[in-house]
Amino acid sequence: MKRRGFIKIQGCILRRMILSACVLLAVGSAFAQSRTTTFKIPFGFIAGPTALPAGEYHISNGPVQGTLVLRGDDRHRIFVLANNVELPNASRQTKVVFHRYGNRYFLSQLWIEGSNLGRELRVGRQEQEVAEQNSSNTMELATVSTQDAQ
Repeated sequence: MKRRGFIKIQGCILRRMILSACVLLAVGSAFAQSRTTTFKIPFGFIAGPTALPAGEYHISNGPVQGTLVLRGDDRHRIFVLANNVELPNASRQTKVVFHRYGNRYFLSQLWIEGSNLGRELRVGRQEQEVAEQNSSNTMELATVSTQDAQ
């Protein structure tokens, strides 16, 4: 009889722990998705494997950790893989950073004003190929901030 009571208590504790974990994940996920930032990108660019035209884009954390969602004017959503990155000091502006090779732009980073944590996309195959073909071997950074969007 004592064994049964012990198992019952363990089962109750386990259920509460699982329920608490689910609530924390749901709250964390809702918080992460609630932050959407809008940018007007004045040039076509590549995000992950996808070529996108110039236009207004809404960028937010994706439903899965390690992803970002880009939503354009046409409401089409693009999911890209992005790692967390950290600066020693907080970013002074909300901005997206692109790697530029000639007239080709590749989305690279997202920074939020007041935070030292950002998101960085992995360098994709297309960018690697363009970088290798670039005869001058130079890559420049191009930045678009939310102030540019107004």
